[in-house]
Amino acid sequence: MSAARPGEGAGTLRAIAGHLGLSVSTVSRALSGHPAISARTREAVIAAATQVGYRFPPQGRGRVAGTRMVGVVVGALHNTFMTLLLQHLHDALQAAGYQVVLLIDPMTDPERLLAFRPLIESYLDGLIFATATLDSPIVGEVRRRGIPTVLVVRSVEDVRVDTVEVDNFRAGEEAVRHLLALGHRRLGFIMGPENTSTSRNRMAGAMRALQQAGVDPATAQLVWGEYTAEMGYSKAMALMVAPEPVTAIVAGNDTIALGVLEAARACGRAVPQQLSVIGFDDMPLAGSPIVGLTSIRQPVEAMARTAARRLLDRMRPGQAISPPSHDVLPIELIRRGTTGSARA
Repeated sequence: MSAARPGEGAGTLRAIAGHLGLSVSTVSRALSGHPAISARTREAVIAAATQVGYRFPPQGRGRVAGTRMVGVVVGALHNTFMTLLLQHLHDALQAAGYQVVLLIDPMTDPERLLAFRPLIESYLDGLIFATATLDSPIVGEVRRRGIPTVLVVRSVEDVRVDTVEVDNFRAGEEAVRHLLALGHRRLGFIMGPENTSTSRNRMAGAMRALQQAGVDPATAQLVWGEYTAEMGYSKAMALMVAPEPVTAIVAGNDTIALGVLEAARACGRAVPQQLSVIGFDDMPLAGSPIVGLTSIRQPVEAMARTAARRLLDRMRPGQAISPPSHDVLPIELIRRGTTGSARA
């Protein structure tokens, strides 16, 4: 069935009404936020409308007219990559006439949506999630409410929504191939949260690179954690004092890598002579002469601008419904001074 445009949805309204066994007038009132319609009925109508591809007019979500605001959801701000992403998102959306509202919350619990519901449904034209987990129920819930939504950095399983990310599988492959080419065989991995697409896909790529090189993936020492320097420090200390200490560590991001470098100094392990370290993101600090970190570069500005463009397309009135897009941007290995040949 073709999607209905705002103000031209009589056929789609009849389809929704027939599906739910309601009158067209009831469906129309539910979508317009009429107070006489119960919350349960309105939720059912919104879910059915999303299923048949109905394009919600702004007032269909009870939105305050003329706000022109977009919400950007992040879990935390201790990662420099996220602050750069936010800056580029802000610039791209503001150039299109939208203000950005920052929501700092992991959004892993469906009940958290209740706290933000008045803001989301009354003031925001769309949402960009930069914090979604693989099993996140929030993204699907927001999508069912008919709110234009785009994922950036991470993807979510079984939810049809526009997604912008990098080739994380290849990123994991490139990091490991670089270390293997330098002669390393005892590798450690200090990754981010296990329930994120970035961590999972990077590790999948890393494991394939090990297999293709004839290295048993079971010999790799893997730990999951948060994207913090403190976590990198503590986990690296454990890997370096193991009975068979690793000769190289792949960090889940540059922030973790900085913690690994600090742990190496504390243990008296020279980098890269005794320990090679590689990170992800290639933040500005990674390229400084003091740090000189080998890292996998993500095109952060291109990711932000692509995500903003996808959301702007979804929010454009009268735009025909199209299938969700999945933009996968390339990565680049940046070789610097923290990786070197393995020593016996």
